[in-house]
Formats: sequence, C-alpha cells, structure tokens
Amino acid sequence: MNLRDAVEHWLDHLIAARSLAGNTLKAYQRDLEEFARFVESEHLDWQTFGATGTHHFAQILQKTHTPRSAARKLSALRTFYRHALVQGWAGGVPPACTRTLPSAERGLPRILSVAQTEKLIESAASPLESAVLELLYATGLKAGELCELRVRDVAFAEAYLSVQPAASQPRVVPVGEPALAAVEAYLGSEPVLPERWLFVGRQNRPLNRFHIYRIVREAAARSAIDWPVTPDTLRHSFAVHLLEGGADLATVRELLGHASLATTGIYTRLARNYAVGRPRADSTPNHPG
Repeated sequence: MNLRDAVEHWLDHLIAARSLAGNTLKAYQRDLEEFARFVESEHLDWQTFGATGTHHFAQILQKTHTPRSAARKLSALRTFYRHALVQGWAGGVPPACTRTLPSAERGLPRILSVAQTEKLIESAASPLESAVLELLYATGLKAGELCELRVRDVAFAEAYLSVQPAASQPRVVPVGEPALAAVEAYLGSEPVLPERWLFVGRQNRPLNRFHIYRIVREAAARSAIDWPVTPDTLRHSFAVHLLEGGADLATVRELLGHASLATTGIYTRLARNYAVGRPRADSTPNHPG
C-alpha cells in the first residue's frame, strides 16, 4: 500500500473509532502530509523507514517548527505507524518517532520587535504574501480565522474586518491603511464576488493554515530571524505592541477575541519583558496596522 492511501485509511479509522474534534483530524492530516512530502522528496520507502531517515526528519522538524509543534508531529507519526504495524503494512515504529524532543518552553511566548516585524512584512515575495503578513499583524487574527475570511468580511471604506470564528463570538476588528492597501493590491482591479474566500490558492481553493504557517516561516527565514516564527508570533507581537502604544488590556482582549481578561493578562508580562529588553533605537511604540 502506498503512503497516502495508508494515511487515508488511518484517518478513516480515527473517525470511526475515536471521537476527535475536526481540528485535531485536520492537524493529523497536515502532519502526515508533511511527512509524505519528505518521504517522496528523499525517495524513501515509508514501510521500511529506518533510523537514518527518521533522524533526518526529526532534525528538520526541530529546525523548522517550535518544540511543541515538532513533538506533536512526531506523536502523530508514531500513532500512524502503530496503526500500520497492526495492519501489517510496516515492520515497526521508526526509531525517531519514539524519541523525546526537548520539551516546549513553558514560559512566555517569544515576540518580534517592531523592527523585526516590519522587516518580515517587507520580505513578502508576492502580493498574496504581503496581504497575509500585513493582515495577521494588523489584526492579531489566528491563522484559522484568516483562512475563514471572505471578501465580504473586509469593509474597506470603514476600515474593519468582520471575524466570525466557529468556536467563539463574532467580533469586529479595525484594520490600518497599510494592511487594507496590501489586501487591495492582492485582489487587484478585477471585480471579485463578495462570497469568495479572501485568500485563495490554486483553482481558487481557500488557503489552509498550513499555507499561512509556511508563508510566515519563509518570510522569517528571508528576514534572517533564526528562531521559529509562526502566525501566533505575529498575534502575540500585535498584542504587546498595542499595549506598548497605550492600549488598555480590555481593548486588546476584545480585539483578540478572548473570552476572559485573565487570558489576555499574559501580554502585560510580555510587554514588561519586551520593554526591558528592547534596544533604545526601537523604543518608540508603534500601533500595528
């Protein structure tokens, strides 16, 4: 059996045997899709995957993902291989799938300085990437929320977004001129149906979170940022830079869509740490967007 068929069989098994949230299944699917691309690019046999191949894959995960994300991906791969072993498709669980990666830091999330954020956004390689990066930083949206936007959700004249996440309350988020201009440049001058997904890829299919994460990761690499940057990094940076610019915690909570002010409270600690460690040349507070 080829790898992609085996993955589909495993996902079907999970749906039938376990009560998993849709987001969890999608995460598993993305994790194994990344593994499949690696196997294909290296011309490896997934059924006899050895120590060298898994060690290489684990190293790539550690370099391109946060410790928590890399650990989750190896956990998904381990679960998949256990299923493949039971089915008789594989001879065992690859060694690297059972290794323990350095644990994810339980401290405060890392944020970008204003200068780093500007450099990252300026590194965009296309109008699409520019619009994605500008909007992530200008609004503090999660990657999933960005993917769910439709053209009608952007009020250009009024300068706001209508965000309607499935798991929380709808909210209205103001958008600055640079981000709106980037979105307009991406959409171009041709008429666009209001119902269309705002960010689309090939065959006008909406971008998924994997695409958004890749855009951010590649922009960070072009900007010579040598630690893992994700859409959440831009969300955290958005919140801290707002607090640095004088916004109150309740406003930041509303913009982020947090149900509790206690959840938003972490950003006051982040802002204090940011203020202490910020270079003098970067001492002028900026508002995102």
